[in-house]
Amino acid sequence: MGFKVQLPTEIMRDIQKIYDNTDEILGEMTRAGAKVVEDNMRNNAPDTLKEYVKTTKTYRTPSDDGINTKVIVKGYIPFSNPNRKSFSRSGKGGTYSTTKGVPAEFIANLYEHGRSTLPFPKRPFMRKSFRKKDIEEAMLAAQSEASGGLLDE
Repeated sequence: MGFKVQLPTEIMRDIQKIYDNTDEILGEMTRAGAKVVEDNMRNNAPDTLKEYVKTTKTYRTPSDDGINTKVIVKGYIPFSNPNRKSFSRSGKGGTYSTTKGVPAEFIANLYEHGRSTLPFPKRPFMRKSFRKKDIEEAMLAAQSEASGGLLDE
């Protein structure tokens, strides 16, 4: 003995539309959450790093089939002395030769975690940028907009 339900055609069309656009809806949601984090990081970051905070393209991870958008610190901060051709990372293998400057992610890590060899206190700006409530609100708004209101609660 079984149980059969017949749904109205309009509901079936809505369900099919959501199913067909799932990747796009989830991508819009992750982009909205990442945009909130990017804005917060840019506001909290030291002045030298503000322009290096960026958001990646939305992508799918093959290992777990997830849809992700990252907020990163990327680029090179030029040396203040134009004749300088290297920088060093104490305890990490010596001197790194480059004409581009110091990697911005290295400076971001230094601000976030501090340094023990030469006293440089922690000044976290990334951790403070992840406010769950703000991210969830942005993602729900993006979900509603991307689904055309079909996924409103």
